[in-house]
Amino acid sequence: MKRPLSSSLALLTVSMLATGCATTARPGVPLGDAAEESLSLADDSITGPTSTLSIAQTGMHGRYRRMPVSLEWNYQTMTGTVANQATRLELAEGDDTRVWGTFAGLATDLTEDGTWLHGRVGPCAFVLKRDGDALSGSRRCGGMVENDFRVAFPARLFERSLGERAALMTLALLNTRTPAAVPSAAVSSFQSDHRDLATVRSSN
Repeated sequence: MKRPLSSSLALLTVSMLATGCATTARPGVPLGDAAEESLSLADDSITGPTSTLSIAQTGMHGRYRRMPVSLEWNYQTMTGTVANQATRLELAEGDDTRVWGTFAGLATDLTEDGTWLHGRVGPCAFVLKRDGDALSGSRRCGGMVENDFRVAFPARLFERSLGERAALMTLALLNTRTPAAVPSAAVSSFQSDHRDLATVRSSN
């Protein structure tokens, strides 16, 4: 029996729509250092073995390495908690973007201009340059310097809103494995290492 023409057209339309959706969906991209936690960032979510975060226009919520994350932002500030530690960042955008204050209880001061990212998160200082879909350069944690440091941070992320970029930049730098001789800056270690991190800061 021949299929009615209207039914065939309907099936063709559904098939084309399904194909279009499949081809336009943007796959996830890596964020941070897979040696710490293999994070995948899609348009509105971050997932990993022990992480599930949702991203909206004005905030990020969920869990990073099983630790709770609740952040809200606008074009001037970011507030909330990460791993039960206070976050308050000032945000400024002009010729470059500057983020400073406290993120997850760690002193934070970062500046980026689309090519370079430099500054500090907790016990670690960074001087990084755009290198494809990553940032590479040097990291100094305490007295230890790594000149071949690399962290995944795709260039298209710099097209996102100021609050999103600030959250993603800081999270990417936190999601890195620090040298064994330095207390970990990973959020999963904040609660146990917080006093040690304060000691590292005061000794620098």
